[in-house]
Amino acid sequence: MNDNRLSFLGVIFGIVAGAAWGLAFLIPNILSTFSALEITLGRYFMYGLSSLLIFMMYKKNPLHIPSRVWSRALLYAFTGNIGFFFFLVLGIKYAGATVTTLIIGTLPIVISFVGNLLNKEFPFKILLISACSILMGIFLLYSSGQGEVSSITVSKSSLLFGFLCCFVALALWTWYGISNANFLKKESEVSPGLFSTIVGVQTLTLVIIFLLISRLTNQQILSTLLVQDYFMHYLIGIIVLGIISSWVATWAWNQASIRLTVSMAGMMIVFETMFGLLYSYVYHATFPSILEWVSIFFILLGVTFGIWKISMYRKPEHERLVS
Repeated sequence: MNDNRLSFLGVIFGIVAGAAWGLAFLIPNILSTFSALEITLGRYFMYGLSSLLIFMMYKKNPLHIPSRVWSRALLYAFTGNIGFFFFLVLGIKYAGATVTTLIIGTLPIVISFVGNLLNKEFPFKILLISACSILMGIFLLYSSGQGEVSSITVSKSSLLFGFLCCFVALALWTWYGISNANFLKKESEVSPGLFSTIVGVQTLTLVIIFLLISRLTNQQILSTLLVQDYFMHYLIGIIVLGIISSWVATWAWNQASIRLTVSMAGMMIVFETMFGLLYSYVYHATFPSILEWVSIFFILLGVTFGIWKISMYRKPEHERLVS
C-alpha cells in the first residue's frame, strides 16, 4: 500500500474518531440531571465491559500477550481516559468552561508540535501556517459564545488550581496521543484493534478499583444512581458513550495513528470539536452564526493545509525510496 493511500485512510479514520468523540460533547448535556462523576463512571464501565466481551471473541489467550502490552494499556487507560477526564472536569469546575475548552482546544497544535519535536519528522516551519489558522479558528469559536463563562465567583487560588488541572489534562492526553502512536508502530504482538480492546479492559480494571474504594469509604455512588429519575435515559447515554465514543473512537484513533505521522494524527483531533458542534446544532435545531462559520473555516483550512504541506514534504522522500 503506497504512502498516499495510507495517509488517505489515516485521515478517514481520524475523521471517524472525531465523529465518535464528538458525541461526548452532546450526551452529557442531554443527561444534565446526572453528575459528571456518574456519567464518567458509566461511560468507562460500558467501555470496559464491551471491550471485555470483544476481547473474549478474539479467542486469544491473555497469557500469550506480553505483560508490557497490558501494563502500557493500563497506563493509557488512565492518561487517555479516566485521568484526562477527571482533570478536565476539575478544570471546568474551578477555572470555568471557557478557559478549559480554550486550553484543551489547543490539543491538535500541542500534539503536532511536541510529536514533531520528539520524532523529528519534518521542519517546524511546515506547521506554522496551519497552526496559526487552527488557533485563530479555536479562538474565534469560543469567543463567539460556545464556551460559557462560569457564573460562580471563585478565589484566585481556586482559579490557579483550575488552570493547573487544565494543563495536567492537556499534558496527559498529549503524552497519550504521542506515546500511543509510537507504541503501536513499534509493537508487533497486537493489532491496533486488539490494543484498543485491551485498553478498554484495563479501563474497566480502573473503574472497578475506583468503585471498590468508594464502597470502602462509604460513598454511595451506585445506590444513589439506581434510584434517580430518567435512569433508562442514562443507561442509553452511557452505552453510546462507552461503545461509540470510547471503543469505536479508540479503535479509529489507533488506525489513524499507525497510518499518519504523529503531527498529522494530532491535527485530526479538531474533528472532535467540529462534530461536537454539528451534533449540538442538530439537537438544538440551530445554525452556526457568521463568526462560527468563519472559525470553522479557519480550523478546516489549517488542517487541510497542514496535511497537504506534510504530504508534499514526505513525497520526495517516498519517491526516492521507490526509485
